[in-house]
Amino acid sequence: MYKNLLAEMARNGVTRAQIAEVIGKSYNHAREKINGKFEFEYGEALAIQEKLFPGVDLKYLFERSDR
Repeated sequence: MYKNLLAEMARNGVTRAQIAEVIGKSYNHAREKINGKFEFEYGEALAIQEKLFPGVDLKYLFERSDR
């Protein structure tokens, strides 16, 4: 699970639907990625960080909490 991503989404009012739109995936697929079922590809993570969380460190944002 990406707890830091979830925390930043809550702080900034970013929805799973917005994440899905940025990465060009369905809502359900984006939800599964956020929950850690699938990993984000580098390009997806970079797009999310640049478009939705420009002031947040990429490594922090996508640190996995289930490892």
